[in-house]
Amino acid sequence: MPPPHLLRPGGRGLVTVWAQDQYRDVQDETDCVRPCPTQTSSGEGVGRRHFDSQDVFVDWQKQLVGEGIAESKKYYRYYHVFAEGELEGLFSQVLDVQLEKVTYEKANYFAVFRRQ
Repeated sequence: MPPPHLLRPGGRGLVTVWAQDQYRDVQDETDCVRPCPTQTSSGEGVGRRHFDSQDVFVDWQKQLVGEGIAESKKYYRYYHVFAEGELEGLFSQVLDVQLEKVTYEKANYFAVFRRQ
């Protein structure tokens, strides 16, 4: 959570995080990073990634370019993916901050908040 003192009273902020349940339109299973179904039982598309837990290492490819070099190197970064309702729970613990809304879009949660 961002420290509230970074905003003036009445100032607004935005936090974005990856969602653990990554629903989005996927054309076919080749678009998934890991094996994942193309639709949920409700007919919604699912995201490109499947997370077995909330604390994960996500790969990142860096393209190495130079004279005669055309390769990439894979790195891993730690990431915590958020379950539905988790972001609201964290904001409820922050003093002097009012959570205005949390929305879900394209496998991310967006939280808009205001310093009181």
